Amino acid sequence: MISQVGRELYKVPHRILDHRVFVNGEIESFLDNFEVKRNDSEVETLFQVTEIVGSLKYDLSERYITLGNQNLNELSAEVNKLLGAVDELLIKAKVERPPSEQLVQARHSREIRKAEFLNNLQHGYKRIDNSFEEKEEEIAELYADLQLKLNINK
Repeated sequence: MISQVGRELYKVPHRILDHRVFVNGEIESFLDNFEVKRNDSEVETLFQVTEIVGSLKYDLSERYITLGNQNLNELSAEVNKLLGAVDELLIKAKVERPPSEQLVQARHSREIRKAEFLNNLQHGYKRIDNSFEEKEEEIAELYADLQLKLNINK
């Protein structure tokens, strides 16, 4: 008996705080009211939209297809004409023209200046090499004199 009372007391907070049954009932009541009241108007609106879309699909689709094909054919012709003009331009651009006399003279003068620069550069290299060899010989002679003066044998 006491154990039954203890169990019942244990279940009391659960029974008091359990609102699932009430909430589920309210949700079902709301859904029923919503479906009944809104269902008729929503279904009617859906049928109207379906009819409009169907009529647009069948009435306008053929017209759009023909207009699209016509415009695409015109665009295709224009693009082909443009490609032909681009090809002609590329052919004209590839034609080699002889250089002008001024350009030939400028190239020749640059080649002469380049040859002079390279010649001067080679001459400068030779002068540096010669001065280096002279300095090397002077240093070798200086060391030889030092060895003689200090009587150092190798």
